[in-house]
Amino acid sequence: MKKRKHPMTIKGWLILLFAGLSIQITAQISSDFIPYRKGDKWGFCDKAKKMIVQPRYQQIGYFSDFMVGVKEKGKWGFISKTGKEIIPCMYDRISAFDEGIAAVYTRGEWGFINLKNELISHRLENVHRDALHNLIEEGLVPVKIKGKWGYITPKGVETIRCKYEIVFPFSEGRAAVKTGNKWGYIDPDGYMLIHPEFDYAGKFKDGLARVEINGKWGYINREGEWIIQPKYDNALDFEDEIACVSLNDKWGFINRSGRYIIRPTYSDALSFTEGVAFVRTKRGKILFINTDKKAIISGNFKDGGSFKEGLAPAQLGNYWGFLDQNGRFAVYCKYDRVQPFQNGFAKVMRKGKWGIVDTRGRQYWED
Repeated sequence: MKKRKHPMTIKGWLILLFAGLSIQITAQISSDFIPYRKGDKWGFCDKAKKMIVQPRYQQIGYFSDFMVGVKEKGKWGFISKTGKEIIPCMYDRISAFDEGIAAVYTRGEWGFINLKNELISHRLENVHRDALHNLIEEGLVPVKIKGKWGYITPKGVETIRCKYEIVFPFSEGRAAVKTGNKWGYIDPDGYMLIHPEFDYAGKFKDGLARVEINGKWGYINREGEWIIQPKYDNALDFEDEIACVSLNDKWGFINRSGRYIIRPTYSDALSFTEGVAFVRTKRGKILFINTDKKAIISGNFKDGGSFKEGLAPAQLGNYWGFLDQNGRFAVYCKYDRVQPFQNGFAKVMRKGKWGIVDTRGRQYWED
């Protein structure tokens, strides 16, 4: 992990960093169906490490409630959580199933399939990368057709014409779209509700979206009114009613009224999660602070990340582990890379290979 210069959450940063590696965990893992690696092959086991599906797959990922994507002989398909093949491994890329459909890529184009592996839409140039993890947002899927982006329904009907340079999925009844070189917001009927005037426009969350205009960042409401004027050099989304913002190369934190709860004093920072934020002081010291600016965890850390499910990644020397909020390593610091915990499990790399650990540090692999 390096100094964060781009306005995105740690989750988004990690997804970009680790995209396309040997295991893709893009949705919830259940405690009775855990990815297990043996050598270079993947299967599934329960919490006691009893094998449910013997290791045979090159890659696994894209979990839904009742099935999971698997890759074999260079192609992706789906199996049930009993190991039964539901859809043969025949696709170059896939998304998770959502509301009974999944996006699939083969022969140079994207399409949608149902649970019977029937093609219900095709000839799509692309689907938004967020849609690979959450395909349908507010009833629509962002897609690219003939070089432009728009939205289609799960049945493949183009309800918002593909005419935009790029789009984001819908959130809170609004979607950010880029027309020409400016961003604005449309509603689910395709009407431009907020005029395209922004250099960048983020997704709405709890009624606010971060936007950039003339090189400065601020926050607007769903009607496009400025709630926090654009005066920051950088800004992240609100988390727990607090946003991390940058001014004059220093990071601080504001509330939804735009008042500082912690003035910009840090050379690096991440959003508050679970009441704690990762920060780096101007002298390079890493701290985990609360909203009173009190350091609840400090140490000789080289880098760190946000708390999730009670644990935060932290780096000592060249290796990563996970801290609890008492500052103790709940998962010993011995990994080359890590991802945040999700439903009690995290993806880690050791000696060049990825594997799964639980919150107690139990490893689900063998070499």
